[in-house]
Amino acid sequence: PNFSQDCMKVALSLTSILYNFSAMGWNDTWDDILNGQGNPRWKVDDLKAKSIALNHIQTHCFPVSLKKKEEEKLNIFCPLAGDDPFVRYAWGQGHDVTALDLVPAAVDAMRSQFDGSWQQQELEDGTVVWSHESGRATLYQGDVMVSRKELLDKFHAIYDKDSFGALEKSMRPQFCQRIADYTKKGGGIVYVEVKKKADDHPQRYAGPPYSVSRDDLMEPTNFGSAFDHVVSLGKVYDLSIPGMTQTGHILKRM
Repeated sequence: PNFSQDCMKVALSLTSILYNFSAMGWNDTWDDILNGQGNPRWKVDDLKAKSIALNHIQTHCFPVSLKKKEEEKLNIFCPLAGDDPFVRYAWGQGHDVTALDLVPAAVDAMRSQFDGSWQQQELEDGTVVWSHESGRATLYQGDVMVSRKELLDKFHAIYDKDSFGALEKSMRPQFCQRIADYTKKGGGIVYVEVKKKADDHPQRYAGPPYSVSRDDLMEPTNFGSAFDHVVSLGKVYDLSIPGMTQTGHILKRM
């Protein structure tokens, strides 16, 4: 028997168990959000913020020609998306979008933003896949840690709003591996938003959301082994939460 491979399988299984356990809390969080009581740490519905995010993605996918940036259509993946309006917004701008979340209520809320019909398919592992009649929007209700062959090397861009910073540190390596697997090699990008807490914040090291720096993102066990850090965008928009700043980063797939 291969001891190292067996240890790796155990580690991945434990990570999946932890992720699914944490999702139990996310179900409760989504009940609050859908009832209008959700914590604003996770909800930003301002379409101006979504437009800014998409512009960053387009600029770094097509840095040479502004005309090309506006005309080219991207295939964008949005992990742990909840009901983030970015997905519907990017789709409305002509891009192909694929989103994934574990919580059924979140996926239902996402579907409700689209006009038109959806087709439902259940996979062998229990994942539910919703395909929009346009052929340009797909929603997965399932585990983000599961490797999905149909998504390998598929996406020009990843839109990650707060997913990395919401995960426990032990879960980040497997999450980052999935993102690397799905991002087109040699030029695909990750647009990642994370929260940065002030040094004197009373919960500086607590979470979620966790305070995340460039160095956290680029640890070799996280994004560092498969991505180059292109730019720190600084504050991407204002938050109403004292002591926290919403910051952005662009990473490029090696």
